[in-house]
Amino acid sequence: MERVSADTSADTSAETPGSASDAGPSEVSDNGGRAMLGSPARLVLSMLLCAGGFAACTSPEPGPSEVGSPPLAQAPSSRPSSEVVGRLHKGLDVSGYSGTVVWPELVKEGHSFAFIKATEGMDLRDPAFVAHWAAAQEAGIIRGAYHFYVTEDDPQKQARFFTDTVDLEPGDLAPVVDIESLGHDTPPGLSDRLKTFLDLLEAHYGLKPIIYTAPNFWDEHLTDEFGAYPLWVAEYGVDKPRLPAGWSTWHLWQWKGDATVPGVEHGADLSRIHRDGPDLSVLLLP
Repeated sequence: MERVSADTSADTSAETPGSASDAGPSEVSDNGGRAMLGSPARLVLSMLLCAGGFAACTSPEPGPSEVGSPPLAQAPSSRPSSEVVGRLHKGLDVSGYSGTVVWPELVKEGHSFAFIKATEGMDLRDPAFVAHWAAAQEAGIIRGAYHFYVTEDDPQKQARFFTDTVDLEPGDLAPVVDIESLGHDTPPGLSDRLKTFLDLLEAHYGLKPIIYTAPNFWDEHLTDEFGAYPLWVAEYGVDKPRLPAGWSTWHLWQWKGDATVPGVEHGADLSRIHRDGPDLSVLLLP
């Protein structure tokens, strides 16, 4: 994936114009777990009170279930649909650096998902994000947004910048943190700061973010305590990717970089889904 130092202009004239949706992550409500005392229990209580000589002995008042109240609404499913999960096969990632993206052409080429660069560090928003985000949805591609993590920058400010920029809807891919390079002024405690960033995104969107990284970089600079997060591993020229420390499987594999892709002006990185092992539902917002 590309890191840039300043906003650059991007030609998105071939994309379907539009704006990112204002819909946030889905919320699930419940009844607080309180048990309701039903009419049989109230009837027994009333009989006991009468037997004990209470003068004001009357029939129990009808409860909610006795006066025809509608049943409690069922909470929405906490898992994405199997149809959406089943569509995940091969995809790519793009940014402003990619130039013009003809999204319907990507569909014709069999790409079912795309990750789109949204933010970098504390204040750099990708200039093509809004156009890419809307056009990918218009074309029917499963979309996701990623943040390029700057190791010198404050993790809380980076997380706030991303969540202020990206609204996810049910069926969108989980947010991604791209951590692949170490800044010269990076202070100690990188793993702790990254965990802070991940915790803030998980609290905001309601699911664990995906970590994108390369095995050599990760093993040199980070710890083995992140195996609970979905892994998007980048490694080229191999039959299967090597796992960074802490993971027992991968969910996505970026297997080729800067590839020539019909529909993308300056090329893109290609990825595939690991369909034989891990739970792929964790990759999607329910």
